[in-house]
Amino acid sequence: MKKRWMWAVLAVLVLLMALLLLGKHTALEQVEAETRDWNGWEGTAVFLGDSITELCDLSVYYNGLNAVNRGISGDTTGGMLDRLGRSVLELEPAPDIVLVQGGINDLYTGVPEDDIVDNIRAIVRKTKETLPEAGVIVQSIYPVSASRGMDLNGAIRRVNARLKALTEEEGCLYADVHAALAAEDGALAAGYADDGLHPSVKGYRAVAPVVSDAILAVIRGR
Repeated sequence: MKKRWMWAVLAVLVLLMALLLLGKHTALEQVEAETRDWNGWEGTAVFLGDSITELCDLSVYYNGLNAVNRGISGDTTGGMLDRLGRSVLELEPAPDIVLVQGGINDLYTGVPEDDIVDNIRAIVRKTKETLPEAGVIVQSIYPVSASRGMDLNGAIRRVNARLKALTEEEGCLYADVHAALAAEDGALAAGYADDGLHPSVKGYRAVAPVVSDAILAVIRGR
């Protein structure tokens, strides 16, 4: 009797494991189905950012793209500017596309909005000066949940408007991921983050097509 009971428990555990693995496999297939054909492009795209970039599995959400993750948790735009050389510009082979994501940690720590815009402008200019053939894409600052403060979301929208203008002035592309994630009130829409800040799987899936379109625009423009 004891043996039969143990085998029954083992069978249930095996079934649960199989269902768990099937669920993960199905989720991965759904993500991969949303990735793009990169038109045979074999260049390198470097993602510079904070924890939102660091936590993004580029091999899943940008499947088939030769992508390098240079996100560091807690980083600010000033920190990104300071490490731009070693994180991006000195890489071999040199990046063909550089994506810049950041600003939310600045706002959390009270960095003035002017400084955020100035830092990102400096990152763009230094990248274009050092890598004149590289395409540069600036992502908007991601929205946060209302529980983290609507004043913060107001600042995010103000800075994003300036970042969009910056990209037009500096001759680079703007990826408006904010529009893909925000609810009507400007806060992060439900389901796009588990902690009100860092994208969930659903959040990264919503962002990927927007960023992919920007990358493809650079590729096609070559």
